Amino acid sequence: MSNIALMTKNARKLAVLVICVVAVAFGGTSLVTTNRVCNIMYDRQAFAIHMNTATSNQTTIVLQGISASGPSPQVKPKPYEHLLTVPILPYRSDGSIYKGTLTFTATKPVEVVFGHRIPIDNTTLSRLDTLKFGKLFVRDLIKFPGNLTAPSRIIPDYRASISPYFSASLPFVASSVTLRTDGEPFIAAYDVAADIVKPTIIEHLGNATTSTTTNSTVK
Repeated sequence: MSNIALMTKNARKLAVLVICVVAVAFGGTSLVTTNRVCNIMYDRQAFAIHMNTATSNQTTIVLQGISASGPSPQVKPKPYEHLLTVPILPYRSDGSIYKGTLTFTATKPVEVVFGHRIPIDNTTLSRLDTLKFGKLFVRDLIKFPGNLTAPSRIIPDYRASISPYFSASLPFVASSVTLRTDGEPFIAAYDVAADIVKPTIIEHLGNATTSTTTNSTVK
């Protein structure tokens, strides 16, 4: 390991240690609980680094977790939205997608969002004839400027799964997997197993474009 890599690793450990010491000093947290929190924090950091540097050499991923909701770190919300999310499988830097199954239980009736990164930009999207074909709902990706995602919004049938069990199990193929609410904080426990695959990119919009941009704007 190089000196720079070792220093970076030690700096991350020191940051986690400082947070844990502060938690004990000011939060009255027990030592056992603090150790568990610190391990979870460091594992989450390691997971984030792992996903950001992932390559197509990986073929599968299996995760088991519990998370509290927070503002979305992946997509830019619309001005009228107040989304709280639990990202489970983030958009990947290598362009791969996931094919698998998600099983979860949450403290509140959450939506499941499967993101689909689309291979066009806002300029191309603005040339689509929305009067004829309708307008595609898209979001800007925070960590990948210039890239767009078209989300699938799935609302599970919770009628047979009342509080305290807001649960579902769903198969999926997607660029990302997220649980969310519109401003309601929640906690979710989940298991997810997925193959990581490289998609074949298809773009067939030649018959849907117009010569002007007056019919469609994306903000």
